[in-house]
Amino acid sequence: MRRARIASAVCLLAVLALPPARAETPRGVVQHKTELQNLREEIKRQEKALSRRKKDEKSAIDYLAKLDREIDVSHAYLHSLNGDVDRLGRQVDERDGRIRALTAEKEALAEQVKKRLVSFYKHGRAQEIDLMLSIRSVQQAQVWMRYQRMIADADRRNLQALAARRQELEKQQDYLRQEKADKARALREREAEERELTSSREKRRIYLASVRKDKKVLEQRLRDSRASEKQILALIARAEQARLTASARKPAAAKGRTQPPVSSKFAGMKGRLSWPVRGTIVSRFGRQRHPELNTITENLGIDIKTRQGGTVVSVGDGQVQTITWQRGSGNIVIVSHGEGFYTVYTHLEEIRVSQDDPVRQGQVIGTVGESGSINGPVLHFQIWKNTRNLDPEEWLG
Repeated sequence: MRRARIASAVCLLAVLALPPARAETPRGVVQHKTELQNLREEIKRQEKALSRRKKDEKSAIDYLAKLDREIDVSHAYLHSLNGDVDRLGRQVDERDGRIRALTAEKEALAEQVKKRLVSFYKHGRAQEIDLMLSIRSVQQAQVWMRYQRMIADADRRNLQALAARRQELEKQQDYLRQEKADKARALREREAEERELTSSREKRRIYLASVRKDKKVLEQRLRDSRASEKQILALIARAEQARLTASARKPAAAKGRTQPPVSSKFAGMKGRLSWPVRGTIVSRFGRQRHPELNTITENLGIDIKTRQGGTVVSVGDGQVQTITWQRGSGNIVIVSHGEGFYTVYTHLEEIRVSQDDPVRQGQVIGTVGESGSINGPVLHFQIWKNTRNLDPEEWLG
């Protein structure tokens, strides 16, 4: 009996330990939703402005950049919504299981109470009177009285437990209804955002087709790419300065940022690194002639043409140094491999790692998109040693 009461208490505690209904919406969902609302308002204003005046290269690039950013944030928002839907789904399933357990416990208690009531209805006080008349000593009377108190206490506890289970069951059922409503809302938001994303992609495709051959637009896009490269170099230079400062302060550096795992191996992996994505190189490292502008440009990495959504992996062991977004490059992930080695991945559609995450060679860090690209899905990939960029083809296996 005691074991049964303990098991019932454990079950009830497990039910009460469930997270409350209408838990706060994850911060990422709120941030992405707010940024999307602001971006879409800006895009609408810019569309009105473009329709009123003659199109120029700067306004065209600004518009494309906002569309790129909207699409990238929409992907991140959908990723957050998917996480929210999954979380709510698990919560609903757990709550449903707890309700089933609570219902079974309530029914078992109700059956005990029912049996006692039936027994009392059938026999009334007759059995108790017979037992009382059969008492032959004071000791027997005392035993009989203790027995009656135990029965009365057990009946009272069962009735109280039954009332408590009924009350808790009603509360858990209310929570379940609320959680199911929250999940339905998240599903509706996800479906609506998927439609918005499809619309934004189509809008970008149509607009890009109208300006793709415009030399002034291409020149402005090239200027954006160069500005982005300078920003990437600044990020790497800042990381290098921090690394060198930390190294100079050893062993105090051990208290700071953790170093990438197996960092010493990267230098020895030349010619054997994993390819970041499957595809075809369309622009190689170094000086290249721009196909449309017929000018010489400097490529700090390589461009790999691939399918939309193709998985991008880290070419070696390391740690996520930076996650950012820039005009001309879109979503960017920079991985530090230790000893001053860095790899850069741009034009990502989705990012599947977080700041400071350790990564292993071959681990998926994102997917390929068109963010910041006017030539379709492409991954721009760079390798750096300190603040000097290297030819990736000499390092890839």
